[in-house]
Amino acid sequence: MNLAGLFQRSLLSSLRRRTPCRVLQAACSTNSNVSASESSQARENIESHEESTWDPQKLEELLLAQSAKDMPVEMPNPYEEERVQCILCKHNIHLDYKNPRLLSQFISPYTGRVYGRHITRLCRRQQELLEKEIAISREAGYMAIMMKDVKFLKDPKLFEPNNPDRPHNF
Repeated sequence: MNLAGLFQRSLLSSLRRRTPCRVLQAACSTNSNVSASESSQARENIESHEESTWDPQKLEELLLAQSAKDMPVEMPNPYEEERVQCILCKHNIHLDYKNPRLLSQFISPYTGRVYGRHITRLCRRQQELLEKEIAISREAGYMAIMMKDVKFLKDPKLFEPNNPDRPHNF
């Protein structure tokens, strides 16, 4: 090991807690681009720092100022997917048991069963409310239990039952 390497190690170990990082980096630089005058100037800076004592409060302020400059910029996450709202929440549609035309959109025309969330793409709250309103409407006699009313078969579709969001129930 050469003399310069020993000097750098001893200087680094003795001054690690008393000098700022940029002064140590300049003094201990092994880069060949650093001239002799720059390294001697850095050593003079270290010697002047050795003579003066560090105030811990001043050091704390310097560290806080430096960390404030290095804080990340506030911005939205570019990888975050947009929240998909269900069709009822998006258009602020309220379900009512006396509206069988709307409720029948969520019922299979062949079996009379309510389509699941993975097909209707409703949120959990609206899906539960839909099932309750359909049950109330069936009990009140507004809707048929086993099949969809024939006059509602040609209504426009709110979703495609043959192309579900998720192809399975779980």
